[in-house]
Amino acid sequence: MTIKLCSKNLSQYLIDTGLFSEQDLESMSIEFQGNSNWKIVLISDCQLVVKQDIHHHNSDTTNKIDNEWQLYRFFNSCPDLSYIISLYPEISYFNKTNSIMIYKYPKDYIDLESYYNNQKIFPIKIAELVGFTLAALHRDTLNSHNCCDFMNQTVEAKFRYQFPYPVYLEDRLDPETFFNSPPETYKFINLYQGHEWLRTAVKKLVLEHSHYCLTHNKPLLNNILIPWHWEELLSKSNKSEQSFAKMINWEDCSWGDPAFDLGTAIAGYFLLWLNSLIVHPDIELNKSLQLATIPLEIIQPSVVALTRVYLSSFPKVLEDCPEFTKRVIQFSGLALIYKIIAMIQSFSGFNNQSICLLQLAKSLICQPEESFKSVFGIKEYELL
Repeated sequence: MTIKLCSKNLSQYLIDTGLFSEQDLESMSIEFQGNSNWKIVLISDCQLVVKQDIHHHNSDTTNKIDNEWQLYRFFNSCPDLSYIISLYPEISYFNKTNSIMIYKYPKDYIDLESYYNNQKIFPIKIAELVGFTLAALHRDTLNSHNCCDFMNQTVEAKFRYQFPYPVYLEDRLDPETFFNSPPETYKFINLYQGHEWLRTAVKKLVLEHSHYCLTHNKPLLNNILIPWHWEELLSKSNKSEQSFAKMINWEDCSWGDPAFDLGTAIAGYFLLWLNSLIVHPDIELNKSLQLATIPLEIIQPSVVALTRVYLSSFPKVLEDCPEFTKRVIQFSGLALIYKIIAMIQSFSGFNNQSICLLQLAKSLICQPEESFKSVFGIKEYELL
């Protein structure tokens, strides 16, 4: 690596790429989004995202930015995957040496997390769009021999799913594990390691993770974009030909388990609810749940609509995996654990709200059948 981007040198780097002049960058705004990601708005109203993978230079980990670039080029070379490439934002620049990518943030788009938090409404049509989009991604790549070969052979299986936090699967952790970790790590590990059933269930989920189709692996609501005028587009377009929903941050994609993607999207809705809780040591959990500004009952219809459309658009997944809905529930719990770890690693802390997340994750992973009614608000036979 010859350059490590930061807010101070970002403007000059953009000029050095030849993509922009000093005049282009006048009065631009820069928003740091964590993990060496910046969102930039130019005076022309053009929006960009600049991202860099600095971690693989310090270890033997895979260059995720390079993987994302390879996948983008592959999709553009496959006419049979035209719907999938329509999910991708346009990549304008890639620098392999420094693991830097620049892509255009679609104009007049908003991520779903921001949309829901700003609008405080949950249109069923949006949830159905998310369900259809994920189903199309999984169905079309499952049926593509080119995609299967590319993901599993061409790149030497670098795109096979791997558990991103392997240290947490260990039965015993060495003290060295905590040396370079935020102080909250120990508090989380203490709670997580204390639940033997949870550790066993997580290990089983990871070991039984199927390699079935292309999965995004991070389809949380902040990685799914919709246009502001989505209602107009839905009424006019044939959504099976081209997606007007977009998905960003593909660096963790793999040939993986579709239940994990669907479970992660559902976890995104849970996070809207859980992040709206008023959590305080003096307030009992049941009272906190009652005080949520986004009640669970408000998001459940969206979770049901998302899942129903997914299953109706991709029925083969139930034929191949009769316990698919059970695994979706378990993976939604695993996605919540991922979120907790990501918060800790970004020094966001481990507080009472994090404990609520962990409690819900435990129920979803260890008791998926009993959790079904809590997740969907209906019984399983009513969903299918």
